[in-house]
Amino acid sequence: MERVITLRADHGAFVSAEDGGGYEGDTIGPPPGRPAGLMTATREEAGAWETITVRASGEPGICGLVSKDHGGRVACCENAEADAAANASGVVVFRSDAIGAWEKFRLWDLDGFGGRVAFESIARPGWFIKAWPDGRVSLDRPMAEEEPVSYPGGYETFVADPPLFAVAPAGAHAIVGQLRATGNGFADDAGAVLPVGIHLGDLFSVYTRDPQKAIDTLARVRDAGYPLVQFWLNLGSLGGDFWAGREIGPEITPDYWGQLTRFADLLDSYGLRGIFCTGDYALRGMSHPDFARQLGGILAGRDTAGLVIAGNEAWQTGADSIETLEAFCEAFKSVCPDVPITTTAPPTEAPEDIAAWCAGDYYAIHGYRDAEDHDRIRHIFSVPWEGEPPCYCGYQDEPTGPGDEVSVKARHCYEGRDVDAFHLCALAAQSLICNQGFNFFCGDGVKLSTPEALADWQGFAEVARVPGMLPIDLQSWPGAFHFGDSQKGHRVFRPNDGNAVRFDMRIADDGRIAGLLYGDEGRASVVCERGCRIKVANWNGEVLHDRAFNPGDELAVDFVRSQGGQPGRTCFLVRGELT
Repeated sequence: MERVITLRADHGAFVSAEDGGGYEGDTIGPPPGRPAGLMTATREEAGAWETITVRASGEPGICGLVSKDHGGRVACCENAEADAAANASGVVVFRSDAIGAWEKFRLWDLDGFGGRVAFESIARPGWFIKAWPDGRVSLDRPMAEEEPVSYPGGYETFVADPPLFAVAPAGAHAIVGQLRATGNGFADDAGAVLPVGIHLGDLFSVYTRDPQKAIDTLARVRDAGYPLVQFWLNLGSLGGDFWAGREIGPEITPDYWGQLTRFADLLDSYGLRGIFCTGDYALRGMSHPDFARQLGGILAGRDTAGLVIAGNEAWQTGADSIETLEAFCEAFKSVCPDVPITTTAPPTEAPEDIAAWCAGDYYAIHGYRDAEDHDRIRHIFSVPWEGEPPCYCGYQDEPTGPGDEVSVKARHCYEGRDVDAFHLCALAAQSLICNQGFNFFCGDGVKLSTPEALADWQGFAEVARVPGMLPIDLQSWPGAFHFGDSQKGHRVFRPNDGNAVRFDMRIADDGRIAGLLYGDEGRASVVCERGCRIKVANWNGEVLHDRAFNPGDELAVDFVRSQGGQPGRTCFLVRGELT
Protein backbone atom coordinates (compact mmCIF):
# COMPACT_ATOMS: atom_id res chain seq x y z
CA MET A 1 0.00 0.00 0.00
CA GLU A 2 1.50 3.30 -1.02
CA ARG A 3 0.72 6.89 -2.07
CA VAL A 4 2.72 9.39 -4.10
CA ILE A 5 2.72 12.78 -2.36
CA THR A 6 4.62 15.96 -1.67
CA LEU A 7 5.58 17.16 1.81
CA ARG A 8 5.69 20.85 2.63
CA ALA A 9 7.63 21.91 5.74
CA ASP A 10 6.48 24.41 8.36
CA HIS A 11 8.47 27.22 6.70
CA GLY A 12 6.72 26.60 3.37
CA ALA A 13 9.40 24.77 1.37
CA PHE A 14 9.02 21.28 -0.08
CA VAL A 15 10.94 18.26 1.18
CA SER A 16 13.41 17.00 -1.43
CA ALA A 17 15.45 13.90 -2.11
CA GLU A 18 18.59 15.68 -3.35
CA ASP A 19 19.96 14.20 -6.57
CA GLY A 20 16.78 12.09 -6.74
CA GLY A 21 18.37 9.70 -4.27
CA GLY A 22 21.76 8.07 -3.88
CA TYR A 23 23.67 4.99 -2.79
CA GLU A 24 25.52 4.18 0.41
CA GLY A 25 28.91 5.89 0.48
CA ASP A 26 28.21 8.22 -2.45
CA THR A 27 28.97 11.89 -1.80
CA ILE A 28 28.46 15.11 -3.74
CA GLY A 29 30.95 18.01 -3.85
CA PRO A 30 34.54 18.42 -2.62
CA PRO A 31 35.64 16.08 0.18
CA PRO A 32 34.17 15.29 2.58
CA GLY A 33 31.07 16.29 0.57
CA ARG A 34 27.48 15.70 1.48
CA PRO A 35 25.69 12.37 1.14
CA ALA A 36 24.03 11.79 -2.22
CA GLY A 37 20.27 11.65 -1.68
CA LEU A 38 20.27 13.94 1.37
CA MET A 39 16.80 15.00 2.55
CA THR A 40 16.39 18.79 2.50
CA ALA A 41 13.53 21.32 2.53
CA THR A 42 14.63 24.25 0.36
CA ARG A 43 12.48 24.41 -2.78
CA GLU A 44 9.45 26.56 -3.38
CA GLU A 45 8.08 24.37 -6.18
CA ALA A 46 7.69 20.60 -6.37
CA GLY A 47 9.36 18.58 -9.10
CA ALA A 48 10.67 15.04 -9.44
CA TRP A 49 13.02 15.30 -6.45
CA GLU A 50 10.11 16.52 -4.30
CA THR A 51 7.89 13.60 -5.33
CA ILE A 52 7.90 11.08 -2.51
CA THR A 53 6.16 7.75 -2.11
CA VAL A 54 4.89 6.80 1.35
CA ARG A 55 5.05 3.01 1.44
CA ALA A 56 3.51 0.81 4.14
CA SER A 57 6.04 -1.48 5.83
CA GLY A 58 3.56 -4.24 6.67
CA GLU A 59 3.35 -3.12 10.30
CA PRO A 60 0.35 -0.98 11.31
CA GLY A 61 1.21 2.71 11.24
CA ILE A 62 4.82 2.14 10.11
CA CYS A 63 6.00 3.34 6.70
CA GLY A 64 9.01 4.16 4.58
CA LEU A 65 9.68 7.22 2.41
CA VAL A 66 10.84 6.49 -1.14
CA SER A 67 12.30 8.83 -3.78
CA LYS A 68 10.97 8.93 -7.32
CA ASP A 69 14.31 8.62 -9.15
CA HIS A 70 17.05 5.96 -9.20
CA GLY A 71 14.47 3.19 -9.07
CA GLY A 72 13.16 4.41 -5.73
CA ARG A 73 15.70 4.96 -2.95
CA VAL A 74 14.41 4.57 0.61
CA ALA A 75 15.01 7.28 3.22
CA CYS A 76 17.38 6.10 5.97
CA CYS A 77 18.25 7.52 9.39
CA GLU A 78 21.96 7.68 8.61
CA ASN A 79 24.30 6.38 11.32
CA ALA A 80 21.35 5.88 13.65
CA GLU A 81 23.19 3.66 16.12
CA ALA A 82 26.22 5.94 16.48
CA ASP A 83 24.09 9.08 16.74
CA ALA A 84 21.85 7.44 19.32
CA ALA A 85 24.85 6.39 21.42
CA ALA A 86 26.10 9.99 21.35
CA ASN A 87 22.58 11.40 21.85
CA ALA A 88 23.26 13.47 18.72
CA SER A 89 20.98 14.58 15.92
CA GLY A 90 21.37 12.83 12.59
CA VAL A 91 20.55 13.24 8.93
CA VAL A 92 18.07 11.47 6.68
CA VAL A 93 19.33 10.19 3.33
CA PHE A 94 17.48 8.50 0.45
CA ARG A 95 20.04 5.76 -0.13
CA SER A 96 18.63 2.34 0.85
CA ASP A 97 17.24 -0.49 -1.28
CA ALA A 98 14.47 -1.61 1.10
CA ILE A 99 12.65 -0.72 4.30
CA GLY A 100 14.66 -2.01 7.24
CA ALA A 101 15.04 -0.91 10.85
CA TRP A 102 16.72 2.42 10.04
CA GLU A 103 14.24 3.15 7.26
CA LYS A 104 11.04 2.79 9.30
CA PHE A 105 9.01 5.75 10.51
CA ARG A 106 5.85 5.92 12.56
CA LEU A 107 3.29 8.08 10.79
CA TRP A 108 1.68 10.64 13.12
CA ASP A 109 -1.68 11.94 11.85
CA LEU A 110 -1.96 15.33 13.54
CA ASP A 111 -5.27 16.59 12.20
CA GLY A 112 -7.30 13.40 11.82
CA PHE A 113 -7.30 13.69 8.04
CA GLY A 114 -3.64 12.98 7.28
CA GLY A 115 -3.13 16.50 5.99
CA ARG A 116 -0.69 17.46 8.76
CA VAL A 117 1.71 14.65 9.58
CA ALA A 118 4.97 13.86 11.35
CA PHE A 119 7.46 11.01 11.02
CA GLU A 120 9.03 9.42 14.11
CA SER A 121 12.04 7.13 13.67
CA ILE A 122 11.49 3.52 14.72
CA ALA A 123 15.24 3.07 15.17
CA ARG A 124 15.32 6.08 17.51
CA PRO A 125 11.93 6.40 19.25
CA GLY A 126 11.15 9.99 20.18
CA TRP A 127 13.31 11.40 17.35
CA PHE A 128 11.51 12.93 14.38
CA ILE A 129 12.29 14.23 10.92
CA LYS A 130 12.75 17.96 11.53
CA ALA A 131 12.89 20.70 8.87
CA TRP A 132 14.71 23.85 9.96
CA PRO A 133 13.82 27.30 8.57
CA ASP A 134 17.09 27.39 6.59
CA GLY A 135 16.14 24.21 4.72
CA ARG A 136 18.27 21.74 6.66
CA VAL A 137 16.55 18.48 7.59
CA SER A 138 17.71 16.43 10.54
CA LEU A 139 16.61 13.60 12.76
CA ASP A 140 16.09 15.38 16.04
CA ARG A 141 13.98 15.65 19.16
CA PRO A 142 11.03 18.03 19.35
CA MET A 143 11.52 20.87 21.82
CA ALA A 144 9.14 22.97 23.90
CA GLU A 145 10.43 25.79 26.09
CA GLU A 146 13.97 24.55 25.42
CA GLU A 147 13.18 21.09 26.78
CA PRO A 148 12.79 17.90 24.72
CA VAL A 149 9.23 16.57 24.43
CA SER A 150 7.73 13.36 23.09
CA TYR A 151 5.29 14.89 20.60
CA PRO A 152 5.95 16.72 17.32
CA GLY A 153 5.95 20.51 17.06
CA GLY A 154 6.00 22.92 14.13
CA TYR A 155 9.43 21.98 12.79
CA GLU A 156 8.43 18.29 12.87
CA THR A 157 5.09 18.86 11.12
CA PHE A 158 4.59 18.56 7.36
CA VAL A 159 1.63 19.18 5.07
CA ALA A 160 0.96 16.10 2.94
CA ASP A 161 -0.63 16.54 -0.48
CA PRO A 162 -2.78 14.53 -0.98
CA PRO A 163 -3.66 13.77 2.66
CA LEU A 164 -2.27 10.56 4.09
CA PHE A 165 -5.17 9.26 6.13
CA ALA A 166 -6.17 7.11 3.15
CA VAL A 167 -2.75 5.52 2.72
CA ALA A 168 -1.63 3.40 5.64
CA PRO A 169 -3.24 2.07 8.80
CA ALA A 170 -2.75 4.23 11.85
CA GLY A 171 -0.52 2.96 14.62
CA ALA A 172 -3.51 3.05 16.95
CA HIS A 173 -4.97 0.01 15.15
CA ALA A 174 -2.61 -2.53 16.70
CA ILE A 175 -4.01 -4.25 19.80
CA VAL A 176 -1.62 -4.45 22.72
CA GLY A 177 -2.29 -7.27 25.15
CA GLN A 178 -5.90 -8.16 25.88
CA LEU A 179 -8.83 -6.37 24.24
CA ARG A 180 -11.50 -5.37 26.76
CA ALA A 181 -15.03 -3.97 26.61
CA THR A 182 -15.33 -1.30 29.31
CA GLY A 183 -17.78 1.36 30.41
CA ASN A 184 -15.71 3.90 28.46
CA GLY A 185 -15.41 1.93 25.23
CA PHE A 186 -13.03 -0.72 23.96
CA ALA A 187 -9.50 -0.71 25.38
CA ASP A 188 -6.34 -2.78 25.54
CA ASP A 189 -3.25 -2.77 27.76
CA ALA A 190 -2.05 0.48 26.16
CA GLY A 191 -5.32 2.44 26.36
CA ALA A 192 -8.34 3.16 24.16
CA VAL A 193 -8.96 1.08 21.02
CA LEU A 194 -11.32 1.65 18.08
CA PRO A 195 -11.75 -1.94 16.88
CA VAL A 196 -12.26 -2.59 13.18
CA GLY A 197 -11.71 -6.15 12.01
CA ILE A 198 -12.51 -8.44 9.10
CA HIS A 199 -14.98 -11.33 8.91
CA LEU A 200 -13.57 -14.47 7.25
CA GLY A 201 -16.16 -17.03 8.25
CA ASP A 202 -14.63 -20.26 6.98
CA LEU A 203 -10.97 -19.30 7.52
CA PHE A 204 -10.35 -21.92 10.21
CA SER A 205 -11.97 -24.53 7.95
CA VAL A 206 -9.64 -23.39 5.15
CA TYR A 207 -6.66 -23.72 7.50
CA THR A 208 -7.47 -27.37 8.26
CA ARG A 209 -7.56 -28.20 4.53
CA ASP A 210 -5.07 -25.78 2.96
CA PRO A 211 -2.80 -24.15 5.59
CA GLN A 212 -0.82 -22.15 3.03
CA LYS A 213 -3.97 -20.53 1.69
CA ALA A 214 -4.89 -19.46 5.22
CA ILE A 215 -1.36 -18.16 5.80
CA ASP A 216 -1.41 -16.11 2.60
CA THR A 217 -4.81 -14.71 3.56
CA LEU A 218 -3.63 -13.66 7.02
CA ALA A 219 -0.63 -11.93 5.47
CA ARG A 220 -2.96 -9.81 3.35
CA VAL A 221 -5.16 -9.07 6.34
CA ARG A 222 -2.18 -7.97 8.41
CA ASP A 223 -0.74 -5.84 5.62
CA ALA A 224 -4.09 -4.11 5.13
CA GLY A 225 -4.04 -3.15 8.81
CA TYR A 226 -6.84 -5.23 10.30
CA PRO A 227 -5.97 -6.26 13.88
CA LEU A 228 -8.99 -8.58 14.33
CA VAL A 229 -10.16 -11.59 12.30
CA GLN A 230 -13.52 -13.26 12.93
CA PHE A 231 -14.14 -16.88 11.97
CA TRP A 232 -16.50 -19.76 12.74
CA LEU A 233 -15.48 -22.83 14.72
CA ASN A 234 -18.36 -25.18 13.82
CA LEU A 235 -19.91 -25.52 10.35
CA GLY A 236 -22.10 -28.18 8.72
CA SER A 237 -23.65 -29.62 11.87
CA LEU A 238 -27.13 -28.51 10.76
CA GLY A 239 -26.99 -30.70 7.64
CA GLY A 240 -27.69 -29.57 4.11
CA ASP A 241 -25.11 -28.93 1.41
CA PHE A 242 -24.27 -25.24 1.90
CA TRP A 243 -21.06 -26.11 3.75
CA ALA A 244 -20.30 -29.29 1.77
CA GLY A 245 -16.53 -29.71 1.63
CA ARG A 246 -16.04 -26.99 4.26
CA GLU A 247 -17.50 -28.72 7.32
CA ILE A 248 -15.60 -28.30 10.55
CA GLY A 249 -16.20 -29.21 14.20
CA PRO A 250 -14.90 -31.32 17.08
CA GLU A 251 -16.69 -34.46 15.79
CA ILE A 252 -15.90 -33.76 12.12
CA THR A 253 -12.31 -32.54 11.96
CA PRO A 254 -9.35 -34.82 12.88
CA ASP A 255 -7.26 -33.42 15.76
CA TYR A 256 -9.72 -30.54 15.99
CA TRP A 257 -8.38 -28.98 19.20
CA GLY A 258 -4.77 -29.46 18.17
CA GLN A 259 -5.45 -27.75 14.86
CA LEU A 260 -7.27 -24.89 16.62
CA THR A 261 -4.27 -24.43 18.93
CA ARG A 262 -1.91 -24.27 15.95
CA PHE A 263 -4.23 -21.82 14.22
CA ALA A 264 -4.12 -19.63 17.32
CA ASP A 265 -0.32 -19.80 17.19
CA LEU A 266 -0.49 -18.66 13.56
CA LEU A 267 -2.61 -15.66 14.53
CA ASP A 268 -0.04 -14.80 17.18
CA SER A 269 2.79 -14.97 14.65
CA TYR A 270 1.02 -12.33 12.54
CA GLY A 271 0.21 -10.09 15.49
CA LEU A 272 -3.52 -10.64 14.93
CA ARG A 273 -6.36 -11.22 17.38
CA GLY A 274 -9.17 -13.66 16.65
CA ILE A 275 -12.88 -13.18 17.15
CA PHE A 276 -13.74 -16.80 17.92
CA CYS A 277 -17.38 -17.48 17.02
CA THR A 278 -18.83 -20.95 17.54
CA GLY A 279 -20.75 -20.61 14.27
CA ASP A 280 -23.59 -23.12 13.99
CA TYR A 281 -24.65 -23.53 17.61
CA ALA A 282 -25.73 -27.14 17.10
CA LEU A 283 -22.84 -29.41 18.08
CA ARG A 284 -22.30 -33.10 17.41
CA GLY A 285 -21.15 -35.39 20.17
CA MET A 286 -20.20 -32.68 22.66
CA SER A 287 -22.10 -30.52 25.12
CA HIS A 288 -21.93 -26.75 24.83
CA PRO A 289 -20.41 -26.21 28.29
CA ASP A 290 -17.70 -28.77 27.49
CA PHE A 291 -16.98 -27.06 24.17
CA ALA A 292 -16.81 -23.68 25.91
CA ARG A 293 -14.42 -24.95 28.58
CA GLN A 294 -12.19 -26.62 26.00
CA LEU A 295 -12.09 -23.41 23.96
CA GLY A 296 -11.39 -21.36 27.09
CA GLY A 297 -8.56 -23.69 28.04
CA ILE A 298 -6.84 -23.03 24.69
CA LEU A 299 -7.28 -19.26 24.93
CA ALA A 300 -6.51 -18.76 28.63
CA GLY A 301 -3.21 -17.10 29.46
CA ARG A 302 -2.60 -15.75 25.96
CA ASP A 303 -3.73 -12.65 24.03
CA THR A 304 -4.85 -14.51 20.90
CA ALA A 305 -8.58 -13.98 21.38
CA GLY A 306 -9.85 -10.46 21.03
CA LEU A 307 -13.47 -11.48 21.51
CA VAL A 308 -15.63 -14.62 21.67
CA ILE A 309 -19.21 -15.14 20.43
CA ALA A 310 -21.13 -18.15 21.74
CA GLY A 311 -23.09 -18.70 18.54
CA ASN A 312 -23.75 -17.23 15.11
CA GLU A 313 -27.44 -16.30 14.95
CA ALA A 314 -27.87 -19.00 17.56
CA TRP A 315 -31.65 -18.48 17.69
CA GLN A 316 -31.78 -20.24 14.28
CA THR A 317 -28.71 -22.49 14.48
CA GLY A 318 -29.48 -24.59 17.55
CA ALA A 319 -30.09 -22.52 20.70
CA ASP A 320 -33.58 -22.59 22.22
CA SER A 321 -33.11 -19.69 24.65
CA ILE A 322 -30.69 -17.09 25.95
CA GLU A 323 -30.20 -19.26 29.03
CA THR A 324 -28.33 -21.95 27.11
CA LEU A 325 -26.09 -19.26 25.64
CA GLU A 326 -25.47 -17.72 29.05
CA ALA A 327 -24.48 -21.18 30.31
CA PHE A 328 -21.95 -21.37 27.45
CA CYS A 329 -20.54 -17.99 28.46
CA GLU A 330 -20.31 -18.97 32.12
CA ALA A 331 -18.48 -22.21 31.26
CA PHE A 332 -16.01 -20.29 29.08
CA LYS A 333 -15.43 -17.64 31.78
CA SER A 334 -14.77 -20.33 34.37
CA VAL A 335 -11.46 -21.14 32.66
CA CYS A 336 -10.81 -17.96 30.63
CA PRO A 337 -12.10 -14.97 32.63
CA ASP A 338 -10.21 -12.22 30.80
CA VAL A 339 -11.52 -12.59 27.25
CA PRO A 340 -14.79 -10.70 26.51
CA ILE A 341 -17.62 -12.98 25.43
CA THR A 342 -21.19 -12.42 24.26
CA THR A 343 -24.15 -14.65 23.46
CA THR A 344 -25.26 -14.03 19.86
CA ALA A 345 -26.55 -11.36 17.49
CA PRO A 346 -30.36 -11.00 17.80
CA PRO A 347 -32.86 -11.51 14.93
CA THR A 348 -33.49 -7.75 14.67
CA GLU A 349 -32.47 -4.49 16.34
CA ALA A 350 -35.81 -4.22 18.13
CA PRO A 351 -35.47 -3.78 21.93
CA GLU A 352 -37.44 -6.98 22.59
CA ASP A 353 -35.10 -9.06 20.40
CA ILE A 354 -32.00 -7.49 21.93
CA ALA A 355 -33.37 -8.21 25.41
CA ALA A 356 -34.23 -11.79 24.44
CA TRP A 357 -30.83 -12.75 22.99
CA CYS A 358 -28.05 -10.33 23.98
CA ALA A 359 -25.97 -10.75 27.13
CA GLY A 360 -22.34 -10.87 28.19
CA ASP A 361 -19.40 -8.48 28.29
CA TYR A 362 -20.53 -6.77 25.07
CA TYR A 363 -23.35 -7.32 22.56
CA ALA A 364 -23.21 -8.48 18.93
CA ILE A 365 -25.33 -6.99 16.13
CA HIS A 366 -25.79 -8.02 12.51
CA GLY A 367 -26.31 -4.64 10.90
CA TYR A 368 -29.32 -3.61 8.85
CA ARG A 369 -28.73 -4.39 5.15
CA ASP A 370 -31.84 -3.14 3.35
CA ALA A 371 -32.87 0.19 1.75
CA GLU A 372 -30.41 3.02 0.95
CA ASP A 373 -27.06 4.08 2.40
CA HIS A 374 -28.46 6.65 4.82
CA ASP A 375 -30.93 4.11 6.24
CA ARG A 376 -28.15 1.65 7.09
CA ILE A 377 -26.05 4.36 8.74
CA ARG A 378 -29.02 5.54 10.79
CA HIS A 379 -29.79 2.02 11.97
CA ILE A 380 -26.36 1.75 13.60
CA PHE A 381 -27.09 4.92 15.57
CA SER A 382 -30.51 3.58 16.56
CA VAL A 383 -29.11 0.49 18.30
CA PRO A 384 -27.77 2.31 21.39
CA TRP A 385 -30.26 5.21 21.05
CA GLU A 386 -33.44 3.09 20.93
CA GLY A 387 -32.49 -0.57 21.21
CA GLU A 388 -31.66 -0.61 24.94
CA PRO A 389 -28.63 -2.89 24.62
CA PRO A 390 -27.46 -4.61 27.81
CA CYS A 391 -24.00 -3.05 27.92
CA TYR A 392 -21.96 -0.07 26.73
CA CYS A 393 -19.94 -1.78 23.98
CA GLY A 394 -21.26 -3.62 20.98
CA TYR A 395 -19.86 -5.14 17.81
CA GLN A 396 -21.21 -5.12 14.23
CA ASP A 397 -19.74 -8.51 13.42
CA GLU A 398 -21.76 -9.21 10.23
CA PRO A 399 -22.84 -5.89 8.70
CA THR A 400 -23.73 -5.46 5.06
CA GLY A 401 -21.03 -5.76 2.43
CA PRO A 402 -20.36 -6.39 -1.27
CA GLY A 403 -20.98 -9.75 -2.91
CA ASP A 404 -24.04 -11.94 -3.46
CA GLU A 405 -23.01 -14.21 -0.59
CA VAL A 406 -23.81 -11.34 1.79
CA SER A 407 -27.55 -11.92 1.85
CA VAL A 408 -30.75 -10.05 2.75
CA LYS A 409 -29.69 -6.81 1.07
CA ALA A 410 -31.71 -4.31 -0.92
CA ARG A 411 -32.56 -5.55 -4.40
CA HIS A 412 -30.38 -2.91 -6.09
CA CYS A 413 -27.33 -4.44 -4.37
CA TYR A 414 -27.78 -7.55 -6.52
CA GLU A 415 -28.55 -5.58 -9.67
CA GLY A 416 -25.35 -3.59 -10.18
CA ARG A 417 -25.41 -1.00 -7.38
CA ASP A 418 -23.85 -2.99 -4.56
CA VAL A 419 -22.38 -1.69 -1.31
CA ASP A 420 -19.35 0.49 -2.11
CA ALA A 421 -16.08 1.32 -0.33
CA PHE A 422 -17.03 4.80 0.89
CA HIS A 423 -20.33 3.55 2.31
CA LEU A 424 -18.51 0.79 4.18
CA CYS A 425 -16.15 3.39 5.65
CA ALA A 426 -19.18 5.39 6.79
CA LEU A 427 -20.71 2.30 8.43
CA ALA A 428 -17.45 1.57 10.22
CA ALA A 429 -17.12 5.16 11.44
CA GLN A 430 -20.74 5.28 12.62
CA SER A 431 -20.21 2.03 14.52
CA LEU A 432 -17.18 3.45 16.31
CA ILE A 433 -19.02 6.69 17.08
CA CYS A 434 -21.81 4.58 18.61
CA ASN A 435 -19.54 2.45 20.86
CA GLN A 436 -19.54 -0.50 18.48
CA GLY A 437 -16.72 -2.32 16.75
CA PHE A 438 -17.06 -3.18 13.07
CA ASN A 439 -16.05 -5.98 10.69
CA PHE A 440 -15.38 -5.62 6.98
CA PHE A 441 -17.67 -8.26 5.45
CA CYS A 442 -17.83 -9.39 1.80
CA GLY A 443 -18.56 -12.41 -0.36
CA ASP A 444 -15.19 -13.97 0.45
CA GLY A 445 -15.93 -13.30 4.11
CA VAL A 446 -18.53 -16.07 3.93
CA LYS A 447 -16.69 -18.56 1.74
CA LEU A 448 -13.07 -17.69 0.97
CA SER A 449 -12.05 -18.26 -2.65
CA THR A 450 -8.51 -16.87 -2.86
CA PRO A 451 -6.48 -14.29 -0.91
CA GLU A 452 -6.20 -12.25 -4.11
CA ALA A 453 -9.98 -12.20 -4.57
CA LEU A 454 -10.47 -11.08 -0.98
CA ALA A 455 -8.15 -8.10 -1.47
CA ASP A 456 -10.00 -7.05 -4.63
CA TRP A 457 -13.34 -6.39 -2.91
CA GLN A 458 -14.48 -2.79 -2.62
CA GLY A 459 -13.67 -1.54 0.86
CA PHE A 460 -11.04 -4.13 1.79
CA ALA A 461 -8.23 -1.57 1.82
CA GLU A 462 -10.31 1.44 2.84
CA VAL A 463 -12.21 0.16 5.89
CA ALA A 464 -9.04 -0.83 7.76
CA ARG A 465 -7.98 2.84 7.79
CA VAL A 466 -11.13 4.22 9.41
CA PRO A 467 -9.90 4.10 13.05
CA GLY A 468 -7.10 6.49 12.10
CA MET A 469 -9.68 9.05 10.97
CA LEU A 470 -11.29 9.34 14.39
CA PRO A 471 -10.02 10.45 17.83
CA ILE A 472 -8.71 7.40 19.65
CA ASP A 473 -10.55 8.34 22.86
CA LEU A 474 -13.86 8.89 21.03
CA GLN A 475 -15.82 6.19 22.85
CA SER A 476 -15.11 7.79 26.24
CA TRP A 477 -16.74 11.08 25.20
CA PRO A 478 -20.33 11.90 26.21
CA GLY A 479 -22.66 9.73 24.13
CA ALA A 480 -23.62 10.10 20.50
CA PHE A 481 -26.66 12.20 19.65
CA HIS A 482 -28.57 13.38 16.57
CA PHE A 483 -29.40 16.94 15.57
CA GLY A 484 -33.17 16.86 15.85
CA ASP A 485 -35.25 19.39 17.79
CA SER A 486 -34.86 17.47 21.05
CA GLN A 487 -31.14 18.38 20.95
CA LYS A 488 -31.56 22.17 20.77
CA GLY A 489 -28.85 23.87 22.81
CA HIS A 490 -26.59 20.85 22.45
CA ARG A 491 -26.43 20.25 18.70
CA VAL A 492 -23.85 22.09 16.59
CA PHE A 493 -25.98 22.28 13.45
CA ARG A 494 -29.70 21.93 12.78
CA PRO A 495 -31.35 20.67 9.58
CA ASN A 496 -32.46 23.32 7.14
CA ASP A 497 -36.21 23.29 6.53
CA GLY A 498 -37.26 20.53 4.16
CA ASN A 499 -33.81 18.91 3.93
CA ALA A 500 -33.50 15.13 4.26
CA VAL A 501 -30.17 15.06 6.07
CA ARG A 502 -28.77 13.84 9.38
CA PHE A 503 -25.79 14.84 11.46
CA ASP A 504 -24.97 12.30 14.19
CA MET A 505 -22.12 13.40 16.43
CA ARG A 506 -20.24 13.31 19.70
CA ILE A 507 -18.72 16.28 21.50
CA ALA A 508 -15.86 15.81 23.96
CA ASP A 509 -15.77 17.71 27.24
CA ASP A 510 -12.95 19.80 25.77
CA GLY A 511 -15.08 20.78 22.76
CA ARG A 512 -13.75 18.39 20.12
CA ILE A 513 -16.36 17.30 17.58
CA ALA A 514 -16.59 14.07 15.56
CA GLY A 515 -19.58 12.99 13.54
CA LEU A 516 -21.17 12.02 10.25
CA LEU A 517 -23.22 14.18 7.89
CA TYR A 518 -25.31 11.95 5.64
CA GLY A 519 -28.40 11.76 3.44
CA ASP A 520 -29.89 10.55 0.18
CA GLU A 521 -29.14 11.80 -3.32
CA GLY A 522 -29.34 15.56 -3.87
CA ARG A 523 -28.20 18.82 -2.31
CA ALA A 524 -28.83 19.32 1.39
CA SER A 525 -27.89 21.98 3.87
CA VAL A 526 -27.64 22.48 7.61
CA VAL A 527 -27.49 25.63 9.71
CA CYS A 528 -24.92 26.31 12.43
CA GLU A 529 -26.26 26.82 15.97
CA ARG A 530 -22.97 26.72 17.94
CA GLY A 531 -19.76 28.39 16.82
CA CYS A 532 -17.20 25.87 15.60
CA ARG A 533 -14.31 25.22 13.25
CA ILE A 534 -14.68 21.98 11.32
CA LYS A 535 -13.41 19.97 8.40
CA VAL A 536 -15.86 18.02 6.24
CA ALA A 537 -14.17 15.27 4.24
CA ASN A 538 -14.88 12.36 1.97
CA TRP A 539 -13.37 8.94 2.67
CA ASN A 540 -10.57 9.35 0.11
CA GLY A 541 -9.10 12.41 1.86
CA GLU A 542 -10.91 15.03 -0.22
CA VAL A 543 -11.71 17.96 2.10
CA LEU A 544 -14.95 19.69 1.09
CA HIS A 545 -15.01 22.34 3.82
CA ASP A 546 -12.34 23.60 6.20
CA ARG A 547 -13.53 26.75 7.92
CA ALA A 548 -15.09 28.41 10.93
CA PHE A 549 -18.88 28.54 11.23
CA ASN A 550 -20.84 31.07 13.26
CA PRO A 551 -24.45 30.65 14.36
CA GLY A 552 -26.67 31.15 11.34
CA ASP A 553 -24.05 30.12 8.77
CA GLU A 554 -25.18 27.50 6.29
CA LEU A 555 -23.24 24.38 5.28
CA ALA A 556 -24.30 22.70 2.04
CA VAL A 557 -23.23 19.34 0.61
CA ASP A 558 -24.16 17.27 -2.43
CA PHE A 559 -25.05 13.63 -1.81
CA VAL A 560 -24.59 11.22 -4.74
CA ARG A 561 -25.48 7.53 -4.84
CA SER A 562 -22.91 5.07 -6.16
CA GLN A 563 -23.15 4.23 -9.85
CA GLY A 564 -21.18 2.42 -12.51
CA GLY A 565 -19.04 0.68 -9.89
CA GLN A 566 -17.82 4.01 -8.50
CA PRO A 567 -18.24 4.83 -4.79
CA GLY A 568 -21.03 7.21 -3.87
CA ARG A 569 -20.91 10.33 -1.72
CA THR A 570 -23.77 9.77 0.69
CA CYS A 571 -21.89 10.41 3.94
CA PHE A 572 -19.08 12.73 4.99
CA LEU A 573 -16.80 12.72 8.02
CA VAL A 574 -16.90 15.83 10.22
CA ARG A 575 -14.05 16.68 12.61
CA GLY A 576 -13.38 19.90 14.48
CA GLU A 577 -13.98 21.79 17.70
CA LEU A 578 -16.30 24.28 19.31
CA THR A 579 -15.11 27.89 19.33
